[in-house]
Amino acid sequence: MPYRWDKAAEIRRSQIESGADLTFSKVFVPYYQNLISSSKPASLLELGCGTGNLSAILSSSVPVVVALEPSRGMYETAREVLQGKSVRLLNCSVEDYRKDIRFDILISHMCIQTIDDLDKFIGGVVRHMGFASLFVFAIPHPCFYNSYKLFFEPGEYHYMQEAKKAISFAITKDPGRLITGVPYNHRPLSRYFALLKDHSLHVVDFHEMFPGPHIQKLYGRAWEYPWYCVFFARKTRN
Repeated sequence: MPYRWDKAAEIRRSQIESGADLTFSKVFVPYYQNLISSSKPASLLELGCGTGNLSAILSSSVPVVVALEPSRGMYETAREVLQGKSVRLLNCSVEDYRKDIRFDILISHMCIQTIDDLDKFIGGVVRHMGFASLFVFAIPHPCFYNSYKLFFEPGEYHYMQEAKKAISFAITKDPGRLITGVPYNHRPLSRYFALLKDHSLHVVDFHEMFPGPHIQKLYGRAWEYPWYCVFFARKTRN
C-alpha cells in the first residue's frame, strides 16, 4: 500500500542524493541515461517515481515528463526534488491516471515487486501506450534476489510459487537505517511474461544487470549473480 512508503521518503532521498545508494547512482542512472540517449523519446511517464530523483535526472533529456507517485509521503518529497524541473508530478497511481495521453516511453523502476494487483497495474499502463511506445520496468531478479537479501526463509521460498511478504531492508552503504514494512511480491519470470501477454504486450528485450568489477568493488563484495533485471515490452499488433 502506498502509505507504507511515507516514512521512508526522506531516508531514500538522503541515500540517493548522497550517493550512498550505489545501485541507483552507479548501476541504474547510467543505464537509463543510455536508454534515453539511444531511443530519444519525446515523452516519458514514470510510474511510481518515489523521491522523484530519476525523473529529475531524465527530464534534462526528454521534452515532456510526467511522474506518478501514489504515496503521499514520497509525493511530498518528490515535489521538493522536482522544484524547478520540467516534470509534471501527480499524486496518483497509473490505474487512476485518466488523461488520454500516449507516451513514447514508460518507466517503472523497482516498483512492480511492491504491487499486489499487477494485472490491474499493467492494464493502467497499456492505456497510455501506442504501438510505438516502450514499457520498461526494472525489478529485483526473481531467480537470484532472495539468495542476496534472504527475505524468505528456505522453507517458505519456492521459485515457481508466487509469495508475498512485508519486508525490512537496508542498503549496503547505509546499514544503520532500516526501511520496514515494505510489501514485496516474488513472482517467477514466467508470471511476468504471462501477465504482459494477457495485456497484448510482448517482450522485445530483457537485460540482467551485472556491473563491471570497478562498480562491484564499491559494494565491498563481488556480485555472484545479476541481482536485478529489466523488461522491455511493446504492444502487440493483432
